[in-house]
Amino acid sequence: GFFSATPIENIEAHNHQMSGLLDASNGGFAFQVQMRGFHFEKALMEEHFNESYVESEKHPKATFLGVLQGWDADLTDNQPQRVTAKGSFNIHGVDQDAVIPGELRWTGEAWALSAQFEVALEAHDIHVPAVVKDNISPVIAVDVHATMNPR
Repeated sequence: GFFSATPIENIEAHNHQMSGLLDASNGGFAFQVQMRGFHFEKALMEEHFNESYVESEKHPKATFLGVLQGWDADLTDNQPQRVTAKGSFNIHGVDQDAVIPGELRWTGEAWALSAQFEVALEAHDIHVPAVVKDNISPVIAVDVHATMNPR
């Protein structure tokens, strides 16, 4: 999910269409999120997000490829494990190097992942028209919670 806070309005969206892989042998990972999977309280916000900002037709996915630093597959005791995801983060067709702190925990059945980070719209060439620039924060807070099941 993500959150944009401004004095004029807050914008929040949630997405349950993330998929990913984690290589337990070395901490390598690949995640992707369907941009059209973000849903907003107001339909018009969702339409503007897909058509005007992230241009979902041209850029249907956001991706993050890299490695988890601090990964230890042997920690399976339900205790939180601090990790840092380091890799290439692509939104709107623009790759940026990213270093994102997070937490993993083995639940006994799967790895539970959580991370909070920020994305600067400008860094990914996402332009907000001047007429609504005060309605949308230039930096978006992102909150990720995922469950990774072993195969």
